Amino acid sequence: MNIEKEKVSVKFLKVGMYVCKLDRSWLETPFPFQGFYIRTKNEIRDLQAFCDYVYIDVIKGKSLNPTPEITKPSPLLQKEKTQPNKFKGKFTPLVINHSYYSETLKPIKSEFGAAHNLMLDLTSAIEETSFNLRVGKGLDIKKTKQIANQVVTSVIRNPNTLVWLTQLKEKGRYVYGHSLRSAILAAVFGRHLGIAEQQLEVLVSGVLLADIGKTKINRNLLNKEGEYTPEEKKAIHKHVEYGVELLAKDETIDHNILTIVETHHERFNGSGYPYGLVGDEIPAFGQVAGIVDTFDAMTSKKPYGRVHTPSQAMEWLYKQRNVLFSAKLVDEFIQAIGLYPAGTLVQLSDGSTGLVLSHNKKKRLKPEVLLVKDAADKILEKPKFIDLSKKPMFSNKERPCITGALKVDSVDIDIDEIISSFNNRNIVQKLLTA
Repeated sequence: MNIEKEKVSVKFLKVGMYVCKLDRSWLETPFPFQGFYIRTKNEIRDLQAFCDYVYIDVIKGKSLNPTPEITKPSPLLQKEKTQPNKFKGKFTPLVINHSYYSETLKPIKSEFGAAHNLMLDLTSAIEETSFNLRVGKGLDIKKTKQIANQVVTSVIRNPNTLVWLTQLKEKGRYVYGHSLRSAILAAVFGRHLGIAEQQLEVLVSGVLLADIGKTKINRNLLNKEGEYTPEEKKAIHKHVEYGVELLAKDETIDHNILTIVETHHERFNGSGYPYGLVGDEIPAFGQVAGIVDTFDAMTSKKPYGRVHTPSQAMEWLYKQRNVLFSAKLVDEFIQAIGLYPAGTLVQLSDGSTGLVLSHNKKKRLKPEVLLVKDAADKILEKPKFIDLSKKPMFSNKERPCITGALKVDSVDIDIDEIISSFNNRNIVQKLLTA
């Protein structure tokens, strides 16, 4: 693709230009890739803070010289159909620091009440945001940032509690939407990686907004049962472009949030969209967003496709190491979430059945669980909390271990009723201190 560079002082930058080179190393700046459209005045201010001048590609974006104003879509949408633009260049590598956050967690029993109320508030806020966008009221970025802050704060205290709460159901339908569940997974994953709190909020905000462009797509198409036609897939893929265009209207939007929205469907082998980026051409936060988005989609009820257990989804992700996703990040995700994440219904080696409360990183098959059926396959009148990694008191006998995950609809117990009982904090405390 032809590139015509033009050196421009940062004083004269404007929205719509395509920055292809800086006056310094990319690693000395917060910009995640070499080559990007300036979409907001906030990004101009960021460039002015780090650079004296930059080079712009006048083929892809606007030139310094004035041109007649023409009504046209966002520069992001002006891609050549036969040869899509690729954001090439080196990204600042993601530095993993497992010791950044304390391993001493706030107990679930003391975190649950606040976390449950938080989930109700967040769900309401997200539903309101989605409705406002559909009726043309616009997006409240401040509210999204507040949601991200609350999610991160709770996950730092205990990463298992919110993951557990995302499994709540009501009449067979998930109460909490895909965007919120994915954002919680991103927060838990980011905490495990040691991403600092401020950047963790950026990651969560980006994942929360990743599918915001779907508010511009016909709901009948989004809710269609069965496979999409090639034309329908193209229409669905447009949600990335719509999302970036929608968010870029807010001058305060963080550049990295736009990057997450823009790249969360890119894949390691170049098979993703909208640009077909390969390997580390995909920004680190975009890669993280892609993994959590895929995992939640595979394990959630939806109009199309089968529902996988978390362990099945993890096995599939493992097979996609260095195919669709970075091997390193997939390995880290499995460590962060566990083969049997909180809320998973599991079969134990003694024949009993339980719900995982939190996973054990060192003993993956022996997490904390809530027993709901005994070894004789009898439903327990009062679910019992046990830590599978610890021996029973006054006994040298080992606890059972997990042998596999179960699908909720394959077990003759009312999981909804059991989980709903956790709404009552007194019940929670009794169960978890039993």
